[in-house]
Amino acid sequence: MPESALPAERASCSRCQRVLKAHARYCSHCGHAAHRSLDGPAAAPGADPEAGFNRRWAALRPAGWLFGLLLATTFALGLVERIAHSPWVQVSAGAIDALVVLAFALAHSRALAPLLGLPRWDRRTSGLLLALALGFIAAMSGYFAILQHLGIPMIRMSEDFQAAGWPVGSMFVLVSIMPAVIEELGFRGVIQSHLEHALGAREAWLTQAALFSVLHLSPIIFPSHFVMGLVFGFMRLRSRSLYPGMLLHASWNALALSQELYMS
Repeated sequence: MPESALPAERASCSRCQRVLKAHARYCSHCGHAAHRSLDGPAAAPGADPEAGFNRRWAALRPAGWLFGLLLATTFALGLVERIAHSPWVQVSAGAIDALVVLAFALAHSRALAPLLGLPRWDRRTSGLLLALALGFIAAMSGYFAILQHLGIPMIRMSEDFQAAGWPVGSMFVLVSIMPAVIEELGFRGVIQSHLEHALGAREAWLTQAALFSVLHLSPIIFPSHFVMGLVFGFMRLRSRSLYPGMLLHASWNALALSQELYMS
């Protein structure tokens, strides 16, 4: 049989492993962006190893740049807060992070588009995500209660805002809602999506959670924020959308802020 008559090697989805249709940019089964939408055609068996490395590196580079920029902002915020206690410091850092994440999201909007659609809400998925959310809130509440019982000092997110007399509503917008939207778009959107193309779905899920915990630069909360990254990342995978993770993330932030304002 002549070589031209041989069937072409079909690429498969990195999330659900279904065979992709010819020239498809997104998986018709789960909506995940195909490798070729970011990095060109998927490598066939026996392809040039250097070309495969270049494709993986092209997928890793945006994730690395975004994480590096967010880490730099967090580090700078910590330094400035040592000498200036003002809510405007947090607001400025949050605005910079938002601009950076939005710039990356716009640059890779085609790959993120499936994650910005309505989530999958069948009965089984809905029940699983609800149980996960309740278990997450219980586990995180217990973890931070133990830290408080041990006398470990924790950062009060509302302290500078209260000292400056800012309205409570502004605190919930700036401390609860805005970080949830931006961090989910950045980590579970841009970073996890690009890591999937370089590492695979499971490795990307674990790696983005580790990066999310490191971003907060506090060893005592590395375990809790690693779990947060896992939970939010799993919700993104299971629902095929960023919105359930954003909702749970914002709800947890609001609960923590409410405890600071009304229960301490």
